[in-house]
Amino acid sequence: MAELRIQPKKSSPSPWLLVALAMLVLAVAGYFFLRPDPADEPAAAPVAAPVRAPADSLNADSAARAAQPLASDSVANPAATTGSPARAALLQLSPQLTQLADRADLRDDAAIKEQRDNFTSATARLADGDPQAGLRPGLVAAANLLLAVQQKAYPNLQTEANALTLQASQLSGRDTAPAEQTQNHAYLAQVHALLNTMSYPARDVL
Repeated sequence: MAELRIQPKKSSPSPWLLVALAMLVLAVAGYFFLRPDPADEPAAAPVAAPVRAPADSLNADSAARAAQPLASDSVANPAATTGSPARAALLQLSPQLTQLADRADLRDDAAIKEQRDNFTSATARLADGDPQAGLRPGLVAAANLLLAVQQKAYPNLQTEANALTLQASQLSGRDTAPAEQTQNHAYLAQVHALLNTMSYPARDVL
């Protein structure tokens, strides 16, 4: 009769151990598959190096700033900020007109002295930069001053002086519309021309 061999039954691994191993494998696989790829991360923007301007451009910029008027210049000369070309032109002619009236052979004349005072009074507020100051009184006073000088020392310029006073009487005193600016410019050009003629002695003016 054959003998039956009885082998001891092998114990099967615990199911909980298998579950733990499976979870560990899943965790490792998830780490490698789900972690961010360094190649996908945006590269940091490079820091731009400061650009240095050439020395020539710095010198040119400094020269341009030096050529600009300072704010204190505008305060010292408010008339420069009025924005009226006729006002600026009249104020530029003002010293020449007063110097003509103060000339040795003219300053003792009562009529010239009166018109000089009228002119300086009319332009005083303009020189102070008063925006409410009227332009027409100064323009008319300039013509009257030249007329007084003509009557005193330049009889041959009577036609020009009378034409200038007539031209002054037609001015509106405004300097905003193009037509007004053209009219004022033409008048001031005549003032300058007559003033330039009277800068010569009367004997030299034909």
